[in-house]
Amino acid sequence: MPRILRKRQAASDDALGWIGIGLVLVAAIVLDKGSAPHKWHAAIMWTFVAFFGILIFGRKNRGSWLFWLFWAACLGLHMFAMWVIFGQLLPRLILGTLYVIPIAFIEAIFLVVMFAKLERNLTPEHHRRV
Repeated sequence: MPRILRKRQAASDDALGWIGIGLVLVAAIVLDKGSAPHKWHAAIMWTFVAFFGILIFGRKNRGSWLFWLFWAACLGLHMFAMWVIFGQLLPRLILGTLYVIPIAFIEAIFLVVMFAKLERNLTPEHHRRV
């Protein structure tokens, strides 16, 4: 039984990864038009790694509407922050995509921990998972 569950989780992780990669390619194509080439690639990579990381590290919570609400809200805030950083504060910055991966990884872990705390505070004690 656990082997079947692991295969199902791996398939859903793969599907989410491929969907994410497709969105990354579309974002890169769209954002490269009308701006310096590769200007937004670091922001796109940062976003993909951070939010795919949340999906992987928070795998057990993916069935919760609270998780998806938290994920979408954080994604919106993150995208706004990327626009501020790369579009407004440092408009001429062209950063290599590999430089942002460690930061994105740390952000993913931080947000998973923050969700766990949020869930613990919002979930009544008798409904908590063990």
